[in-house]
Amino acid sequence: MIRQIPQTIALLCAALLIAGAAWPLARAQAQAGGEQPVYTYVAMWGVPRAQWTQVEKYYKDAEPALKKLVADGTLVGWGNGRLWVHDDSGYTHASWTTATSFADISRAGAAIHAALPLPAAFNTAKHADEFLRSTIHAGKPGISGSGMLWVANYHVRPGQMEEFTRLFEAEIKPLFDEQLAAGTVLFYGLNFQAIHTGAPGGATIAYLMPDAAAIDKFQAALAEYGANHPDTGPALEAVLDLAAHRDYVYEVINFAQK
Repeated sequence: MIRQIPQTIALLCAALLIAGAAWPLARAQAQAGGEQPVYTYVAMWGVPRAQWTQVEKYYKDAEPALKKLVADGTLVGWGNGRLWVHDDSGYTHASWTTATSFADISRAGAAIHAALPLPAAFNTAKHADEFLRSTIHAGKPGISGSGMLWVANYHVRPGQMEEFTRLFEAEIKPLFDEQLAAGTVLFYGLNFQAIHTGAPGGATIAYLMPDAAAIDKFQAALAEYGANHPDTGPALEAVLDLAAHRDYVYEVINFAQK
């Protein structure tokens, strides 16, 4: 069972529910955490390797505009990265902006586009967006630089969203808070889709680490946690369809957090 726990809790960043089922989720989130809700717009791109330099130059050139948006309070965070472990989806890069409202996400997008045109590589690139909401999240203030972002996608079994959210708050959040204090994790969040473009029942845990060495440290902490909490794995397996679980790891080119 200890070997299964890292798969169960391994997290840019509202449940992926159909509109008619949104109320149980909102109630679960309100009960689970006291953090201010934040919204994260994620843009994913798939470009040929020959154009990676062009895309990553754009990410670096956009940094002054993004930092200004954090400084003036429009954004609470942002980041850009390249996929580290590739799959057959074709996506190679992703960027995110996080704010406390839809309006601030929109203002930030307009400001970035006004400051810097999109690179030509994006004109024919594969592209998809996600708009996420999180009420359970934490991070070190005023941080910036590069790192490794782990994004773990899960499918919650029908009728189990409240229980999953409760389990995360009670059983998993303390591990992330401990690793946040130790510096192994720089920020984390439990995310659900605010705009439902994905299948119902989805949930994402995203967490940023300073480097690849921190991944090893976190995995060691996860194994120790599993040994000390043998009931957590079975409890999560009861509410999650682990066959639908997927991990995505990004090399973060640059990021900043308010």
